[in-house]
Amino acid sequence: MADYGRELEFGWFADPAEDPATLLAAARVADAAGLDLIGVQDHPYNNKQLDSLALLSAMGAVTERIRLFPDVANLALRGAVLLANTAASIDRLTNGRFELGLGSGAFWDAIVALGGPRWTPGEARRATEEAIDVMKAWWSERSLTHDGTHFRVKGARPGPQPAHPIGIWLGVSGPRMLDLLGRKADGWLPSLSFVPPEKLPDAHARIDEGCAKAGREPSSINRIYNLWGDHSVAEWTELLTGFTVEHGMNAYVFGGPPTESFLRMVGEEIAPAVRAAVAAERGR
Repeated sequence: MADYGRELEFGWFADPAEDPATLLAAARVADAAGLDLIGVQDHPYNNKQLDSLALLSAMGAVTERIRLFPDVANLALRGAVLLANTAASIDRLTNGRFELGLGSGAFWDAIVALGGPRWTPGEARRATEEAIDVMKAWWSERSLTHDGTHFRVKGARPGPQPAHPIGIWLGVSGPRMLDLLGRKADGWLPSLSFVPPEKLPDAHARIDEGCAKAGREPSSINRIYNLWGDHSVAEWTELLTGFTVEHGMNAYVFGGPPTESFLRMVGEEIAPAVRAAVAAERGR
């Protein structure tokens, strides 16, 4: 049993290939329905998808309270400095409602076709670690010099500063990446299809070991699950209660259509039912 006792959150995984007006209308519904998060996948090489960061900024302009994040931003193409600068800008534009889901990259042929690198797993891990250091410094320091292998900054003047401490949530699964997450990042962002429940205990252990190395509390890590599936409210309630109290997750981002019925089901039916069930289990 691995319940880290964190507050539960619920969100929507938006498809940036949908019609722009439909996506913005759905963001308003998600906000009104009480959802906590909207995530948008980031595949700049997909010509059917809107740019994720541009879409998230537009969603921020039509919502009031919901938090927004790329699920996950493509580091190989976006780079550390410009990604940090864009994240801070969106965070200011939304009054502190932006978080940074981050991945080193995937689909390397497509990344190379756009002029990006082709990193080995080791290079991707080292680039991600460098990027975390660069971005956190960009958000907090007045001058920045970083002479790294993948990212170099010489006497830059960072800015603008974000409106709140932006969380860096890594979409990773390898043991060394999970160790890095525990040492330096703020959240874990796996998908159910890639990291099923039976793989969660080992992954949590890797993260927690990384936390111990850095003197951090494991409960400080936000653990967000991307979910897809066709279940009833009762079935989702049972599943997510188990994912929380037995498998250590605390936030759930649902892939689904940009319809009012779906978003209200998540925000007004599933979320309160799971919160009540988890509270009852924790009370025992």
